[in-house]
Amino acid sequence: MSFVSITTWRLVGETETLEHVKDLMVRKYFPGLLALGAEHSMLVDTDLDRFAIVTVYPSREARDQTFARISALRSEGAEEFGAELMEAYAGDMLASSGS
Repeated sequence: MSFVSITTWRLVGETETLEHVKDLMVRKYFPGLLALGAEHSMLVDTDLDRFAIVTVYPSREARDQTFARISALRSEGAEEFGAELMEAYAGDMLASSGS
């Protein structure tokens, strides 16, 4: 069963933009998450100065094996994004429209 992580963030730097976050995600953080076992990751614009990162792992075990490294990526990302982590959720995927 797939396991999903959802983190919500708020931009705190006056000069930071979602475009800056998008560029960093595409260039650095999506490849980093995939290298740590993620199957898929998405950046979602949720509000004026907020965004979410949704990441799908093949299983809870796959995510748990690299959780310390994922946490380090989050800390690094917070600095580079100019954002603060608001909330982090994670759980087993119960249903999906995909196959």
